[in-house]
Order: sequence, then structure tokens, then C-alpha cells
Amino acid sequence: MSKLKNSLAYRLPLLYKMLLGFKNIKKASAKPQADVTVITMTGKRLINMTRLSILSIARNWDALPRLIVVTDGTISPDAVKQKFTFWPGELAVYDWELTAAYHLEKKRDNLVKYAGEHVLGKKLAVILHYAELLPVIWLDSDILFFSDFSTLLPVLSKTAFVCGGSEDYSATYDERVIKHYNNNLHQLYKFNSGALYVYGEDLYERFAIEPLLDRLSSFIYFFTEQTLFAHMASKSLGILWGLDIIKNFNSDSQSLSAMPADDIVARHYTTNVRHLFWRDAFFHLN
Repeated sequence: MSKLKNSLAYRLPLLYKMLLGFKNIKKASAKPQADVTVITMTGKRLINMTRLSILSIARNWDALPRLIVVTDGTISPDAVKQKFTFWPGELAVYDWELTAAYHLEKKRDNLVKYAGEHVLGKKLAVILHYAELLPVIWLDSDILFFSDFSTLLPVLSKTAFVCGGSEDYSATYDERVIKHYNNNLHQLYKFNSGALYVYGEDLYERFAIEPLLDRLSSFIYFFTEQTLFAHMASKSLGILWGLDIIKNFNSDSQSLSAMPADDIVARHYTTNVRHLFWRDAFFHLN
């Protein structure tokens, strides 16, 4: 019986994912606009997850942000816009090529190379692109919101530099980046780059990222960009949202029941519980 339950815990979310793909989402109700810009990235493989993450914002935030969605190059901006017709606030959709051109013009060749070899390199490039222009809140596509988050956003100010993020249940870093900056992040905090607040002119040069990337022999590591943002945040705001705000846990990885959402603001469904995203979206966003 235990084996059957465990099997169902991983298989049922696939059914929920399929059913959610057919979900007809009506235009969400208009709400006041928050003076904040949220940015995320999506692609052909991620679009349905991104759509539901943004739907949870439209449903549960009391005030809606300006929304920027950047494609990863595998889906057209027009196709993305078709998926977000329910969004009642400001929406801009940009192609990845705009970000690549922005960095190439600034001679950031190693960053563009990293972006070409790993999707998290694209994430890093996108965040740096827009955060150098205006204060932004970055959100991964695998975050769902269950109640208002707009009151928990920092007061955005165009100071010289700000960076902060969310908390993780474990400290997961790229040791090569830690060594490069001589910053023992393991002793400092457990940082997660799924939710970030970033702003500053010439961030790439400020943190000498080009020579860092030049020293890395491989871009296959999944935590290079997270470690870089953890280092940046250690010079600024650190952790803005603890685990009490954005939940990040795996104790229910084999649970068949939806997570009780009472008194829950948000949850980040990281790799080992990614299947539960579809379960909770199905029961809480239907």
C-alpha cells in the first residue's frame, strides 16, 4: 500500500498538469496597481507553469505589479501574450534577444556564453539587464501565491545598489564562486534566488562578473547564479523573505492531499517537489 501511495503521489500531479493545461482562465478582476515591477522568464517547456504562477498573483495579491515576461528564446512573445490574456494589469513581453544584445553591447561576452550554455545563465542575464534599468522583483515560475504578498514587498528606491532574496532550507552554493569572492556564504545564511529584489547601475562591473565567468571551466552547475546573487545580497539586504513567508520544504513530497493554504503566503516548489506545484495549483486555483 505504501508503494502504491508513493507512486500515486508522483503520478497524480501529471494528471493535474494535463487537466490544468485545458483550463480556460477568465480575465482576473481589476485591482489597484502596486508601484513595483515583477519580472520572470518563460519558455515552451515552462509556459504553463509560469501562467499558473502569474494567475496566483492575479488572484491573491491585493495590488498588482507591472509585469515583465521575458522569453528564453523557445517561444515567441506573441505566443506568451496569448497565455496571459487574463492578466488585468500592465504587461510587457520581451524576447531573449533584446537581453543578449544589451549585454553584447557592453562587451559582456562571457555572460552571453554562459546564457547560451545554461538556462540559469539566461536567468542571470535577464535579471541583470532589467535590474540595471529599474528596481525589479524577480520571481521563478515555480512559485505559487496563496495570499497577499504586495504588502511584503520592500519600498523600492533608486539607491546606488540593493539586492535581497528569499531563504532556503539548505545552503546550496557553487563553491567556485565562493572561492572567487572569498565569501563564506555557508556561515552567513541559506539563500535562495527564486525570489529577488535587485537594482543598481552597472551591477555586472560592480561585482566583476566577467572575470569570474572567465575563470569558470564549466557552466553545468545549477547554483552559479544563485551563489552570485547570494554574494551580492550579502553586501546589501540579505534575506528579505524568510521561510515563514515563502515556504520551501519537502516533507510532503509523497502526500496525496493538497497543502493546506490557510495562513500561507507563498511556496517555492523546488526541484525535488516540483510535481506538487501541479497538485496545489489544481486544488487552490481551480
